[in-house]
Amino acid sequence: MRNHRTPNRLRARRGFTLVELLVALMIFSVGALAMVATSANVMTLITASKNRAQAASVAQARLERLRSVACTAHTSDSAVTRGINESWSLVKLARSDDVTVRVSFVANRRTQTRIYRSFFEC
Repeated sequence: MRNHRTPNRLRARRGFTLVELLVALMIFSVGALAMVATSANVMTLITASKNRAQAASVAQARLERLRSVACTAHTSDSAVTRGINESWSLVKLARSDDVTVRVSFVANRRTQTRIYRSFFEC
């Protein structure tokens, strides 16, 4: 008789209890929510990085345009390029021009400004 009862107990013990399943579901839910929150943060960072790179590209293009013309044609001005505000100023020196390009753009829901400076020999 004893041998007959032992397999029944083992058979009844197979599988998971309802409490074990609920705990596993809670752990899975917390992990899934953490992944969703992290992915939203990563998307914000990627967008801000893209905007910073675009602003640097606009500043580089402005410096190259100024470098390609004669020093006598250099003037201070401002413009909006690809949605990025840019302004540049020149200081005439003895043998060169001191050029400062200031770009303003939106990143992380705030307006940020970066300043790029270069010297052009005349």
